[in-house]
Amino acid sequence: MAAASDHDVSQSPGPSRPRRRPRRRLRALRQVRVRLRTLLWVGGVVAAILLALVVDSAIYNNKVHAGVSVAGVNLGGLTRDEAAATLARYVVDAEKTPIKLVSGDKTFDITPGDVGAKVDVTAAVSAAMDVTRGSNFVVDTVRRFKLYFSDTDLTLTGTFDPEKMDSQVVLVAKQLGVPAVPMGLAINDGAIEVVEGQEGNVVDQRALSEQLGKVLFSLGAVELEIPMMVDEPDVQAENTEKAVADARVMISARVTLTRGERSWTLTPDDIAAYMDFASETRDGESTLVAYLSASKMSPLLSEVADLAAKAPVNATFKSDGNKAWVVRGQMGRALDAEATVEALTAAALKTSGRTAKAVVVEVEPELTAKKAEAMGIKERLGGWMVEHWGVEERQQNVRITTKYADAIIPPGGIYNFDRQIGPRTEERGFMLAPGIVGEGNLEDVLGGGICQVATTLFNAVFVAGLEIVERHNHSLYFSHYPAGRDATVTAGAKNFQFRNDTDHYVWVHGSSDGITTRFNVYGTDDGRKSEFTFSGWTYGDERTVETVLDASLSPGTSVLQRAGQSARSCTVTRIVTMPDGTVLHKGPEIYGSSYEMITRIIEVSPFDTTAASPTTTPGSTTSTTGG
Repeated sequence: MAAASDHDVSQSPGPSRPRRRPRRRLRALRQVRVRLRTLLWVGGVVAAILLALVVDSAIYNNKVHAGVSVAGVNLGGLTRDEAAATLARYVVDAEKTPIKLVSGDKTFDITPGDVGAKVDVTAAVSAAMDVTRGSNFVVDTVRRFKLYFSDTDLTLTGTFDPEKMDSQVVLVAKQLGVPAVPMGLAINDGAIEVVEGQEGNVVDQRALSEQLGKVLFSLGAVELEIPMMVDEPDVQAENTEKAVADARVMISARVTLTRGERSWTLTPDDIAAYMDFASETRDGESTLVAYLSASKMSPLLSEVADLAAKAPVNATFKSDGNKAWVVRGQMGRALDAEATVEALTAAALKTSGRTAKAVVVEVEPELTAKKAEAMGIKERLGGWMVEHWGVEERQQNVRITTKYADAIIPPGGIYNFDRQIGPRTEERGFMLAPGIVGEGNLEDVLGGGICQVATTLFNAVFVAGLEIVERHNHSLYFSHYPAGRDATVTAGAKNFQFRNDTDHYVWVHGSSDGITTRFNVYGTDDGRKSEFTFSGWTYGDERTVETVLDASLSPGTSVLQRAGQSARSCTVTRIVTMPDGTVLHKGPEIYGSSYEMITRIIEVSPFDTTAASPTTTPGSTTSTTGG
């Protein structure tokens, strides 16, 4: 048998193997396709969402989003101003729409206006705008999405007048409620009967106020059931025998109340009218007790109180110009109404000696000598004097303003000159006198001349080294005041204020005869020193002269209508230091004064214009009676 050739052996079939590589590639390709389709789908969804958000943002840019309403008013798609206008229209109507309060067959109407309700439309619109803008991007996006499927209604907010609300609730309570009847005694013509206590049914005023507060801003007709509650009698007792026996004794005869040489008599009928009752536990049993009521006796007690009263007098301060000391006040007295009524009750429970004395107690003044001593008002910290003549009306204004200016200022307290002296009225003693009005004109005004007081006080405080809070110079320059250290005050506008920056009280005390005005500031000297420098004057435009023709003037005559002035300015620098070298008030204080040029106006006859005065040289002054 012939052997097989090598060729034949190599061509013979052997065991076959599976071809796996193509299948793996196919599976991987399929997975890539699935992932690609998923990514494309997700990308499409994201793109769609982003597109929707872009469209949504474009549609509701600076507008309230659709689906948002306030108190039932749809504001979707409106701008802030449009939403506010829309909501405001509803609010106007709602203010006239009553809230109906119901209890059985009785009804009461209360409008939001009755309780002073004020709706905060601005806040409501802002809240509506912030529904889709008030948080982060994710939260706001979710809210935008939800609004396409469910609406959001916000509540209105606002305020109301608590006093008006209480007044309305009390009015309803008075008309509807039936108060409890306390146990007591009925006394008629000497006959005494026991009155059993009875429960009442009254309005729960607190609950009603809370419920009204919740529906005030609902913008629609609302009906509320008035909350009621049981009112228990204040007085209930098991034993009434003692009260009956005591009442018989109390109305058995007259009772007399005395105060010094005065006396008042209570008849049995008076005693019965003044009688009241309480429940006390005696020997483990609730017992009815009769007594005279201070509230029922108030008219009589007021008469006695007026006779017995003596107002206490506060401690005050006096000074000699350098030192200050305390002058003791005086104790007052007043009727002790409760103690007096207790004495009357005790007298009425007696069968003889039925007289009671009015009980009077001492009343301590608000400022006692002890408190005054603790204030530390002992020595002069600084003072100043200004002397200037003026008409009698001006002198009167200066005198009473100086009196009104007196004050005691606590540590850290601010002295407000305008508020301290109060309104300038005839009732308070002020008179018409020359004062600066407009552009350098001197005209009669109520309180004209009070700036002499303000300037004097400013300089006293300036020297004392206290902190100046506010100061203004006059529009006109007055040579009788320290250069650069005048102070003007205009009601409700320019003011003079300073702070007591010491650790103790200070006392501002002035005196004036209308011409010479002096102020001293007293307190506890902490060693501070006040030094100042004056810059000198800087002159500006010269005063010009204007002539005005007046046909009523005879030839050769003229009338000065306004003095005018040349412009000038200056500064005063103050440095206040403590003994250890510390500079107070944050360093040097610069007080600037600027006086603008004001034209001199002279009225002359049209037939002779030579009466005009020549213009003044730079720095010249004109004497006036203002300031």
